[in-house]
Amino acid sequence: MKLARKLVFGLLSGIIVVLSVSAWLRVKREVELFDADTQRDDLLVGRAIANAFRHAWQLEGEAAARAQLPSFNVGSHVPVRWVSLEPDAPPDVVPRLSAGELAPVRAGQELSVRSDRPGDQLTYVPLHIPGVPRAGALELRESLDTERAYVRRAVSSSVVTTMALVAVAGFLASVLGATFVGRPIHQLVEKVRRVATGDLGGPLEMVRHDEVGELAVAINQMCDGLAAANEAARRETTARIAAVEQLRHADRLTTVGKLASGIAHELGTPINIVAGRAAMIAGGEASGDEIGDNARIIVEQTERMTQIIRQLLDFARPRPIEKVRVDLRSMALETAALLRPMADKRGVQILVADDEGPGQAVADTGQIQQVLINLSVNAIQATQRGGTVTIALRDERAAPPHGDPRPRPTLCLSVRDTGQGMDAETRARIFDPFFTTKDVGEGTGLGLSIAYGIVRDHGGWIDVDSEVGRGTCMSIHLPQEIAAGAVT
Repeated sequence: MKLARKLVFGLLSGIIVVLSVSAWLRVKREVELFDADTQRDDLLVGRAIANAFRHAWQLEGEAAARAQLPSFNVGSHVPVRWVSLEPDAPPDVVPRLSAGELAPVRAGQELSVRSDRPGDQLTYVPLHIPGVPRAGALELRESLDTERAYVRRAVSSSVVTTMALVAVAGFLASVLGATFVGRPIHQLVEKVRRVATGDLGGPLEMVRHDEVGELAVAINQMCDGLAAANEAARRETTARIAAVEQLRHADRLTTVGKLASGIAHELGTPINIVAGRAAMIAGGEASGDEIGDNARIIVEQTERMTQIIRQLLDFARPRPIEKVRVDLRSMALETAALLRPMADKRGVQILVADDEGPGQAVADTGQIQQVLINLSVNAIQATQRGGTVTIALRDERAAPPHGDPRPRPTLCLSVRDTGQGMDAETRARIFDPFFTTKDVGEGTGLGLSIAYGIVRDHGGWIDVDSEVGRGTCMSIHLPQEIAAGAVT
């Protein structure tokens, strides 16, 4: 209703200004007409009295003429007296106006003016009596009380009329403003607020053939378009999430393929032990307590093989995204154990640093382990025989490569190798999809891109510190609030 109130206020202000100006002009015009009539009447009366006064002066003398003046008064509101225009005139015949103001009268002209000092209308008719050298004039003084009373009545009438018109116009404007402006605008605002909260239903029912109605139709069309766009975006987002998850799962399977040969070698030893012990029991070579010992060894080796295969299957199995409290140190140890056969086959040592750093994070276990395995596999493949790959966990204040440059507390999980390192051009492109420096058949170029996306989804980033001839360190930075947060 604020807009309606503003419109009403503006309309009433305009009406008040127009009526006030009109009343002022009307009163001013009436006063001017009143003054003109008063001056004309006073001059006519003054001329008539001047002729009679002059005639009496000539016949009976000055004293008799002046004695007759009271009889010429026009009622009681226009007293007449003779005044002298000489500088040394007696006080009783001194004019009410100054000598400068009476200059036209002294020159023989009639004068009728409004005097501010007595607040009356003063009229002067010059008297030229033959044989009398003294300059004199008749002074008529008419009270302006009647005019002032008229002005007060006119002003009061204008004020009452203005107030009545303002009241009527204000009432009509308020009713019409609330009906045609305030209520429709309120409906539009409520609809926009619902749209801002995501509620696109409930179209505006507003049958109007004006701009407000057109705006309501446009808002309804906008809501329909937004609803359709939201549905399309939801479908596209669902499809994208599914595609990303399939891509990440495919990357896990690719990594499983890389691990297969090393794990096959790792399984060879326990299989040979199981086969040998079983042959001894079956051939009767073992007897007594030896049979129990061989059976126990067979069970131990079987459990060992089962554990190796379960780790591989757990890593390869697709699972829904679920953030839980994760022990990153245990994850690092498990990853090192899973990759040790591959590392041994390539003559590379894989270690987990013994420093006592924090190890708890809230994250998706499978995704973070996928990132760690991906970085570790790349480190093993980039390291020559006899080299070392070290996984470390520590607290670190660091700034992301893009965005806010201020350092922030992070939980850093790093993978450092003693390989050949990378030049600046390679470092700038390693997270680009399908970019790889490996030989054909050894990599798709998607692993680091997927790893970077996973860490970014967790609110973190991956730093690369590498120099040709000095190895590479890939650091996973997770925000400390995620590392220390509670599972909800």
